[in-house]
Amino acid sequence: MAEEYNLINLYGRRNSINVQKVSWALCELNLEFKWHDEHGKFGTVNVENYEKLNPQLIVPTLDHNGHIITQSNAIVRYLYRKHTNVYKISNEEDIANAEQWMEFQTTDLQLNMTPVFWGLVRNPPEDRDQELIDKNIILLNKKFEIFDKFLENREYILNNEFGMSDIIMGVASYRYLSLPIERPNLSNLKSWYEKISTRNCFKKNIYGTFG
Repeated sequence: MAEEYNLINLYGRRNSINVQKVSWALCELNLEFKWHDEHGKFGTVNVENYEKLNPQLIVPTLDHNGHIITQSNAIVRYLYRKHTNVYKISNEEDIANAEQWMEFQTTDLQLNMTPVFWGLVRNPPEDRDQELIDKNIILLNKKFEIFDKFLENREYILNNEFGMSDIIMGVASYRYLSLPIERPNLSNLKSWYEKISTRNCFKKNIYGTFG
């Protein structure tokens, strides 16, 4: 199995929220991999002929023994199907709920996270649309209140064990909690986040990447 692990290649920069999902998952699963363009810049992939791997020229891309996979959540699901028994020991309803939160991050949260993050963090102050930012802060807070309610009386999202959906919502929560905004009291989110943020793979792959 060690030889197979050595044939894992991850493409994409360290501070991309989508690449972070995959690098964190690989770390949690103790899978060795080669990281290409780890310290790259937004908007570019400094890898020769990258378009042959991913014609959309986006990140991440995973090459596992020549099998090319794109889209971050699909990659994380693939890794957990291949290298854990979570899909075998979990009932279909619980898996559906876990995957629901993975999609919630990609669609619902990201819809409001993007204008807030870009407006407050990546764009210069003179280019900010404060009205747009404020509107999306309100919506973003409401969506995290929904997640906070779900976490009540839960240690983790699936089977009360840390897993793939905690990674997906974890990267989003790191970004959300790092934003210079006012947030509601989210006690369940805080308790859950304190647990996941103390994990070694969080510290190695996520902590310190905001910006």
